[in-house]
Amino acid sequence: MARFVLYARRSLDTDPSAEEQFAILRERCAAAGHEVVDEYVDENVEAKAARDPRPKRDRAIYDAMRGGAEGIAIVSLDRLARSVGDLEELLRELAVAGAGLYVADLELDTLTPDGAEFLQAVSAVVAFDRAVRVEALRRGHRKARAKGVRIGPPRTSRGLEDKIASLLRAGVKPSRIRTITRVGISAISRIKREMAAAEAAADAALAAEDAEA
Repeated sequence: MARFVLYARRSLDTDPSAEEQFAILRERCAAAGHEVVDEYVDENVEAKAARDPRPKRDRAIYDAMRGGAEGIAIVSLDRLARSVGDLEELLRELAVAGAGLYVADLELDTLTPDGAEFLQAVSAVVAFDRAVRVEALRRGHRKARAKGVRIGPPRTSRGLEDKIASLLRAGVKPSRIRTITRVGISAISRIKREMAAAEAAADAALAAEDAEA
């Protein structure tokens, strides 16, 4: 017997209600002799974006991480993950937690030997899909660069970069710099790294001069 958290999600009016999803999962867990320790649902019918918030899903993962549950039960994979990449990340998190996954429509219980083997096969397919997508993306980048197309966000102007460097030297926090300059945190971090590298090079040059003297 294992302790399971039941997770349900509704994103469309046509989705089964949370109670319908839970009823299926309770029955399956009872048949397998598993204990239901909690039930969580994310109701996102009113969400405008595809990446709807899922705090209860994160709570279910948290329960598994802290040992409060040995598994998470869902009626179908699309209730848990947004995409193949999202599923890959969630499977890694569950693996770290040492927790299983039960998927009702697949009759998949990864806590069983057959389920564990099936999960390995799914993980292999997910990894293959990611590799194919990455290769296609890199191929597209190469073609774009060959045509002179710059990849990535627009480069920050030299004048603005100098001001950001001055703000960093003045001790202003990167989060505040981002707010007042509207420059992404990655660009601010890059400028900070370049400043550190320049300072290290200057220190090395001074040390070399002192050694020669």
